[in-house]
Amino acid sequence: MKKIKNQVWEWEVINDIKAIWLRPKDEITEREYKDFYKTITKDTSDPLAYSHFSAEGEIEFRSILYVPRAAPFDLFEDYYGVSSALKLYVRRVLITEEFTDLMPKYLNFVKGVVDSDDLPLNVSREQLQQMKMIKVMSKKLVRKTIDMLQDLAEESYEYEDDEEQDGEDREQDPTPQDDGDEAQADDDEEDKYDVFWSNFGKNIKLGVIEDSSNRNKLAKLLRFHTTNDEEELTSLDEYISRMKDDQDTILYLPGDSKSAILKSPILKKYTSHGYEVLLLADPIDEFTVQHLSEYEKRKVKSIAKDDVNLFDNTETAKEKQKKLKEMYKPLTDFFKKHLGRQVERVTISNKLEDAPLFILTSQYGYSAQMEKINKN
Repeated sequence: MKKIKNQVWEWEVINDIKAIWLRPKDEITEREYKDFYKTITKDTSDPLAYSHFSAEGEIEFRSILYVPRAAPFDLFEDYYGVSSALKLYVRRVLITEEFTDLMPKYLNFVKGVVDSDDLPLNVSREQLQQMKMIKVMSKKLVRKTIDMLQDLAEESYEYEDDEEQDGEDREQDPTPQDDGDEAQADDDEEDKYDVFWSNFGKNIKLGVIEDSSNRNKLAKLLRFHTTNDEEELTSLDEYISRMKDDQDTILYLPGDSKSAILKSPILKKYTSHGYEVLLLADPIDEFTVQHLSEYEKRKVKSIAKDDVNLFDNTETAKEKQKKLKEMYKPLTDFFKKHLGRQVERVTISNKLEDAPLFILTSQYGYSAQMEKINKN
């Protein structure tokens, strides 16, 4: 019997694992998302939030975006020289490890991957930068990132409500917890948006200044201390919900520090009349609110400006104020003559409670805080 030898090839797929961003979301566990984040960033901590999505339309692409738990030490060292570095893939082929044209500067903390089948493989980085498709991708990525942060803020709001309810339940049923249960509760009850704000709040403020197309959405993410609660941060929406019926303006007062602002003589009358005031202690805060001249159809103004007056606006009060100005005209004229060009005008004010005087800023002039910043 004659033997015939035939060579037969058998192929075995060694790597049958799909890229995580190509898999359906319902098939991916939270642990897998977190492990993938650590793989691409070399971070040892889990991310605060992530967003996995597919975009369709002018250009189709898939992406996973992450918000880190902590800010890098050099986040603002070269702010205008470095942007968010996303990993760009084209048909599962890595094109560049750090493609900086997909995200604006203020989102330079966002990490993740972007994969598109519509971009050409044989293209240089310079050509990519000029492509219209990149701008379309950028808009969608920014929108998805802001939506992710809004979801994080809403979770924080729900967490606060749950915490208040838990506090009431503990008062009603003071059952002691096991130490292990308390440790687990501390991990589960972390307010993630507070963690985000402490690390990346300044980025959101810069976004309000720089990104006019998304300014209103970013404004919803802002948090400030107020005279209502000097320790807890509050959103502009929460501020509006507590506004007085006769109030149509969001009020703020800038200063060097929270304690210095609270000692301001002009603040006393507003608080005694029940008006809540935002305390802007960060140097960038005033720049931010100046770009946010209006929010939810309400003006945003500083009580240190001479065009803000919420007191005694009745006809009787105005007549009384007019008589006081005439009565003290010799005194105000003396001070104006003595101070000369150092002041624009000297007048009687109804904004002070018990302080003898206060230096107000004209409607379109620099505030004292802005002058300090510009001099530095």
